[in-house]
Amino acid sequence: MFQNPWAILIGVVAAGLPVAVHFLTRPRPVRMPLSTLRFVHEAVLHRRTRHRLRDALVLTLRTLAVLLVACAVARPFLGQAGLSAVDEQADAVRVVVLDVSQSMGATNHGIESFERARPLAARHLEYRRGMKADLILAGARPVSVFTRASSNFSVLRDELSRAKLQPEKLAVQEALNLASEIIAREEASPVLRREVLIVSDFQRSNWGAADFSVLPSGTRIELESVAPAEPLPNLAILRVAAQGRAEIGRDLRLEVEVGNFSDSPQTVTVEVVLGEATAQLSGLCGANSKTVLTGDLALREAGWQTGEARLLGVSDALAADNVRACVFDVRPAPRLALVTREPATKRPSASYFIERAISPVEGTSGDVAADLSAATGDGLARLDPARLDRDVIGSVDLLIVVQPGRLPEDSINQLASVIRRGRGVLYVASDAADAANLRLIAGATTGMLKFPAEFAPPAAKQPRRNLFLVNVQQDQPPFQIFGDELPALLETLRFSGGLDSRRVEGALAEDILAQFNDQSVFLASATLEAGAFVVLNADLSASNLPMSPLYVPFVGELVQKLLGQGRRAGEIACGEPFALMLPPDAAAAAELSMAGPRAGEPVAGDLSDDGAGVLWKGDSAGGPGVYRVLLKGTPIYAVAATIPAAESDLRSVPAKVFEERLAGGREVRYRSLTRSGSEEHDTAWSWLAVACVICLLGELAALKSFNT
Repeated sequence: MFQNPWAILIGVVAAGLPVAVHFLTRPRPVRMPLSTLRFVHEAVLHRRTRHRLRDALVLTLRTLAVLLVACAVARPFLGQAGLSAVDEQADAVRVVVLDVSQSMGATNHGIESFERARPLAARHLEYRRGMKADLILAGARPVSVFTRASSNFSVLRDELSRAKLQPEKLAVQEALNLASEIIAREEASPVLRREVLIVSDFQRSNWGAADFSVLPSGTRIELESVAPAEPLPNLAILRVAAQGRAEIGRDLRLEVEVGNFSDSPQTVTVEVVLGEATAQLSGLCGANSKTVLTGDLALREAGWQTGEARLLGVSDALAADNVRACVFDVRPAPRLALVTREPATKRPSASYFIERAISPVEGTSGDVAADLSAATGDGLARLDPARLDRDVIGSVDLLIVVQPGRLPEDSINQLASVIRRGRGVLYVASDAADAANLRLIAGATTGMLKFPAEFAPPAAKQPRRNLFLVNVQQDQPPFQIFGDELPALLETLRFSGGLDSRRVEGALAEDILAQFNDQSVFLASATLEAGAFVVLNADLSASNLPMSPLYVPFVGELVQKLLGQGRRAGEIACGEPFALMLPPDAAAAAELSMAGPRAGEPVAGDLSDDGAGVLWKGDSAGGPGVYRVLLKGTPIYAVAATIPAAESDLRSVPAKVFEERLAGGREVRYRSLTRSGSEEHDTAWSWLAVACVICLLGELAALKSFNT
């Protein structure tokens, strides 16, 4: 097969030029007066034989050189013929799947993989009698040109020429399911040949779990790879996040995850721009690994701050993932409230220990607290659990509940309202009333709040004494900051009292952050879509935890964890469905508008009033950048649409994996233009060019040997 078969015809025509030139430039006879012709006749016969041999050699080499040039331009593919070339006269239905995901934008020698794939797909969409076809553009949401296979090949080729690369991942199984549906719509016939031809880079992160068994039995599957023989080196920004909550006047601790998908370590530098603030982070990223760069960014402005992280001084295969949009909600210092029945004068007490951990200097506000009102006098307001102040409850960012006693129904409902609004709650549980309160709060949230464990009062025959901690998730907050010192700090802790617990079936193991040696829960997190609820199962007055050097940073990290889970923006993947609940204090949907990263560009999704607030929902997120929801021109919510991190790893699935493990009992053939061992090779043109040069050199050698 030839990629440019028209060059063969031109070559055949051009091959006649040396022959024509040879006959048109033959020397004509010249009359010469001579006394005798005997010796002249012998000399002429000798020269004529010599010249005929020379002319034959030169003419053959010149003609062969022209034909070799034509063949090289035609780009032959040598090897076993593909499925599309088998039995050209039979009726067939063919589905061509073209990968349009972001990884196809990788460049090799200045040419994108997608531009290499387009002509290959076009070759399979040429008209042939008895054949119907369809084209699937496969991204995050694969779409077909027709709902049924058609013989209108001109429309298919027009759609192929208009196809564009998309900044999204490839939904492999959805594309195969769609191809199966198109083939299944054709009438069953024993003579109808069914073909699925897929043109892709067969990226490992996308194709590693493909299942071809969904295609009808007897379907012939041909995979054409445009990936290079060796994986292209690539650097990428995979994630931009922050540790804790973004606050005005307080340095934000940034985390930027960088991936190095190459065989050599790289020193990377990332510049982060957020509003008017900038920071540069540098570090070494090992070969074929990921690293997290950290640094501080000083925030001077409040509100939704948008920006981007950019790799500096990088020239790699995929430029699109060298930049990643980010957005943070920079808020004032948080407001905290303590719900307890214990008086402030009672010392020691559980509420006193919590208050001192948050505001270590008595009578002053800590870094994480702010005045709620002139009546409170300090940064941590104390609220009576029997008579909760609705105004204060509605304005706080974090509630800490400790020794509240049995909560009345109105207080339960107010706490449930705080949870629904996305605010954080830290509940310090220690007695039977707390077990009942937790059940009532979970019930009042109508299923929004689900604990990983059920808490119950301890059995009278088995008192909880001299307990210590086990199964601590050391790599998760609040334990993460202690590093290698954590085991030594935990060895000194002893606990008495608290509640028994039983793990809920199906609960996530990572939601239980630490356990006692009797397997009851010490620290559990019930993370919600917005906000968080953490249960600390400990009687602080009956343990040595408050006297431990671990205590103050432990409580501080818990508070930051809860505040960081509150009203904050996140990321959505480009091209994928999304559903985001706006902050509870947002206005009605009719009063809001949306804006994208580029002026005048439509924003995906719609705003609608939901029972719990305003829902922003869409079938497909837009291109990379920050999207905002505005109230009278002021952003009240923002989210960053980003390229999926999996698209940055350009390694491909080996041919044998497709033909053996992923085939699903189907006939799968893998072809590549560059890889050894494939059915076709796009290297013959280079050898043809070499042969052409040899012919030209042979012509010069022939002329030299005949002294002409």
